[in-house]
Amino acid sequence: MLNRALQLYGFVNPNVELIRHNENMTYKIIDEIGSYVLRIHQPIDGFNLDILLADRNKTALIADEMAILQYFEKKENFLTQKVKLSTCGNAIALLDNEIPVTVLEWIEGVTLESIALTPEIALNFGIMIGKTHNNLANLNLKNRYRYDGELLSRMLVEVSKALAQGHFTEQQAKIISDVLSYIKKYLTVSEERFIIIHSDLSKSNIIFANDKLIPIDFSLSGYCIPEMDLASAYAHINNEALNKEILRGYESVSEYKPNNTGIDVCFCLQILLFVVCQHNKFADESWFQDSLVRWCDEQFTPLLISQ
Repeated sequence: MLNRALQLYGFVNPNVELIRHNENMTYKIIDEIGSYVLRIHQPIDGFNLDILLADRNKTALIADEMAILQYFEKKENFLTQKVKLSTCGNAIALLDNEIPVTVLEWIEGVTLESIALTPEIALNFGIMIGKTHNNLANLNLKNRYRYDGELLSRMLVEVSKALAQGHFTEQQAKIISDVLSYIKKYLTVSEERFIIIHSDLSKSNIIFANDKLIPIDFSLSGYCIPEMDLASAYAHINNEALNKEILRGYESVSEYKPNNTGIDVCFCLQILLFVVCQHNKFADESWFQDSLVRWCDEQFTPLLISQ
């Protein structure tokens, strides 16, 4: 599979390093021309995004992800990965079994996981999110995920399945169902504020290079309220003082005005997407069950009380 993928992009005797295998098989490729990220869009066993995917065509989703990156290439004030075309001139190549392959240029730098976060970096993180939203303001794409009421309905069905499997207690299932129902109502009445958001601003998806923050991996990008990306950043930074700097940076440049309720709603949604999508994979692990108790006590229940 890998050898065929390399052929589709014209790589000859490259140095290949497996980076990770989660939703994709992701490799670093170095040849005489440059360095690249090659992704074979085949998830590892147990990694499931079916709730997000619904009836969407996977290849069409990837095509629109590539369209986002190609759109950014035209923006002088914004940096992210550039798309490398296949030998046939396409942003996506298909293996013989129809599995998509994409290649992006490698960005030299370190992820936010590798450095100590300062208030200045947090401020610039917020500015980067704001600029991302501003740049995507006029881009309309048909094949992106939607973090909306329909998604929440599918998540509610999955909670019932998880309860039947013994992955949640009855109390946990009720709390999760109640908070999902509240989020569903909130997002349904907020759809006029939906924009394209990144959705997965983990530290590993932000590159620090030449004193700039560069977002990568738009594979989970889609439509939601702007607060979704702030909540994503907050969840991964997990520091109240730094989160305030993120918000300050965002508000200094963004065309959108966030509100605290929207951030709280999306913060819980970020956690619930992981819990509901991945319960089959992690339910038997103690850290998952311990985290579930903590999330119910510290995040979900307080959001319900605040209504």
